[in-house]
Amino acid sequence: MNNTEKLIREKELNLLRKDIRNDKNELKKLISKDFVEYGSSGATFKYDEITARLLEEENEINYRIISMDIRQISENIVLILYTIKMKNFFSNRSSLWKKEKGKWKIIFHQATKIE
Repeated sequence: MNNTEKLIREKELNLLRKDIRNDKNELKKLISKDFVEYGSSGATFKYDEITARLLEEENEINYRIISMDIRQISENIVLILYTIKMKNFFSNRSSLWKKEKGKWKIIFHQATKIE
């Protein structure tokens, strides 16, 4: 794993931390204004919707990463794929991170429940 991949892994996992999810300044550092998420519920969220939801969360997320693969697509794009166990279900997750003005920000995320 190269330094960029390690950095993206750390940033992705930071987005699962309550203290980061509840901090508007931290979210601005991590999430692109162009962000789109396809949630495991099937709902679609954009930047304003997802940040509002994250800022309101009250509970810490208990999770376990089952597997993770990070692929640098280009100098400015990184794809992260992982399987996670949260609560009583598993889901496959994918995120795209883009370097914007020298800073890595998440631009896309998708979660798919595994039945």
